[in-house]
Amino acid sequence: MSVELNLTAKEIYEKEFRKNRVKGYSEEDVNDYLDLIIEDYMKLDKLITRLKELEIENQNLKIKIEALKNTSREDKPVQVTNLDILKRLSKLETAVFGTNNIDHDLY
Repeated sequence: MSVELNLTAKEIYEKEFRKNRVKGYSEEDVNDYLDLIIEDYMKLDKLITRLKELEIENQNLKIKIEALKNTSREDKPVQVTNLDILKRLSKLETAVFGTNNIDHDLY
């Protein structure tokens, strides 16, 4: 996000107004200069507001990411080992063929 400001801090510091011989500074010069400063401050105010909105959005996204991380940890499937598979097969053989038809010498 790029914002082009009318004035830099150095320009504000170095600004010299023309002096009116009767009343001091030229009121028109001062008002024109203040208008530029006001315009810059309005731009900065919008930037600050947008920055705060983005910070809130960033925090909300961080919360969502953390919630998704926690959800994915809970949803991980249980790891099945070869021993677990063999045990299940043995139970399945027993259920299908009964205990009499299983050759126990293989285990």
